[in-house]
Amino acid sequence: MNLKRPPFFRTEEKIALSFSTAVIILQFFYLYKEGFKNITAIIVPIIAAIFFLLLIFYSAKKNSRVLEFLRTYFHIPYYGIIFTAFQTYLHKLNSNDWDWLLLKADISLIGFDITVWMEKFISKALTEILTVSYFSYYVLPTLSVIVFYFMYKTDRQFVRKYVLAIVTGWYAAFIFYALLPAAGPDMAFPEHYKVPLQGLSPFTNYYLDVLFKYLREDSVRNTFPSMHFGILLITNYFAYGFSKKYFFLCTLPLGILLGIATVYLRQHYLVDLIGSLPIAVFSIYISKKFPPQRL
Repeated sequence: MNLKRPPFFRTEEKIALSFSTAVIILQFFYLYKEGFKNITAIIVPIIAAIFFLLLIFYSAKKNSRVLEFLRTYFHIPYYGIIFTAFQTYLHKLNSNDWDWLLLKADISLIGFDITVWMEKFISKALTEILTVSYFSYYVLPTLSVIVFYFMYKTDRQFVRKYVLAIVTGWYAAFIFYALLPAAGPDMAFPEHYKVPLQGLSPFTNYYLDVLFKYLREDSVRNTFPSMHFGILLITNYFAYGFSKKYFFLCTLPLGILLGIATVYLRQHYLVDLIGSLPIAVFSIYISKKFPPQRL
């Protein structure tokens, strides 16, 4: 029987490595122009890329469930590293902010600024709940990969389809961040808000302070589309096909609360959430169009 060997690099790895290579090259160019004042900014993504390549190589050579899991999971922290690298020069690549256009789109759609409108609902308790929901974006992909991979007898191809979908969504959004950079409502229009955001716990207030300081000082431009919401949409799609219990008890309520949190916390415009819908649909389509080959 002539069995076709799976390709050495998987589709999700080709996407991640192609985008990260472009990011590292551009980052090197901008750091070179600045005299390499922040050498760590280029060293960290290069080391991460080398580690990823070694992980792929050893996983392909050895039939190890642990290496296979790490190879699949590493996309999540790797994206975080590449995203951070991308943001170090994005505002230099395109210094025009389009917040005015996104806000205008919101007003055209619903007739008012929804982030200002939501001030009437602000309370410490609600801020606490929605901040935790917003933070779930950083936890849920990791939790879902672990649940899909270990908690039930799931086909490994299902886990890889999920990873392919979120990887596609994450890196496709880079294109929009470069073409339509925006700082977000709170950074672009601080004069619009009269009620401060404060939670009940010191952790929540510390997180909000760190978040706003990071967005302000690092010139982060990742508003349109909202991949906080987009990744939750993708996660909910796969969670529903995996386990109705996991979907209804975990990913669906977090997805709803996170969608509300993005505008309540003044991180996104309503149009950002709408813009994440086609990205999520496209990402799921890619995961079906290029299904992982069986190991």
